[in-house]
Amino acid sequence: MRKFISITFLLLISFFLFAEGEREIQPAGREPGITVVDSYDRTVTIKKTAVRVVSAAPSVTETIFALGMDDILIGRTDYCDYPAEAQDVPSIGSLREPDIEAIAELDPDIVIASTHFTKESLDKLTTLSIPVVVLADQDSFEGAYRTIEDIARLIGAEIEGERIITDMRTTVDYVKDAVKGKDRPSVYYVIGFGEYGDFTAGGDTFISQIIAMAGGNNIASGIQGWSFSLEQIVDSDPDILVCSKFWNAKSSIMDTNGYRDLRAVQTENLFEIDNNMLDRQGPRLAEGLKALAEIIHPDAF
Repeated sequence: MRKFISITFLLLISFFLFAEGEREIQPAGREPGITVVDSYDRTVTIKKTAVRVVSAAPSVTETIFALGMDDILIGRTDYCDYPAEAQDVPSIGSLREPDIEAIAELDPDIVIASTHFTKESLDKLTTLSIPVVVLADQDSFEGAYRTIEDIARLIGAEIEGERIITDMRTTVDYVKDAVKGKDRPSVYYVIGFGEYGDFTAGGDTFISQIIAMAGGNNIASGIQGWSFSLEQIVDSDPDILVCSKFWNAKSSIMDTNGYRDLRAVQTENLFEIDNNMLDRQGPRLAEGLKALAEIIHPDAF
């Protein structure tokens, strides 16, 4: 029997560690230079709008594409797989161990990183005088909005950034209104299972907040972190199971001892979702919330 644990989970449980051509875009009244205070509380300033950008996180890559600025993207990580066109951009390696030499050879105006970018990588690039801003995912929609705003400012796409955020807020409000006052079925969000252990989103995670916003009751809300147990799942016997649509997760769950006997599985209430829309706090986050709400409350949409 095939055992399963998602790559996304391996990233989620990582500890948070902390020129060619110029685009003459400067909003009226702005002083020369663009300054961002990043997640290390570092004040990072670039002289002009960045036109050569290396993305060190999938959420950053998605944001740059959503802003319609993919022409400035000169590097991305191995995990930056959305949209499909992102894979045409040269890779700088993994999230936690990017190829510093490859980044230097690309000669970027700035490297925009996120949660899994290590302090060691930051220090190496700083030594090479390569500007780096680390915009770690904030565990809230407001945090995601701030990150989109910062990226948009750095690359001269503020108007489009505002439009994206407005659309996201509209979707979030729509979902909240749609599920308001409805019964809250119990939900188990499957991140990993099998021989490596059982993992889900505990009550202190953003995914747990999203489950609540989508009108569900997370059976793991009483724990912190990601580790759960099969015994707890069986005891709770949730109304709904949600798993990734990738890695053959659904069929594996249906063939796994303990899981296949759950009421949700037996009653065909095991649903797939594109977990990247929830795990990556970028422009698709609001659509991820809506997709989850449609699973939990299909009658509301």
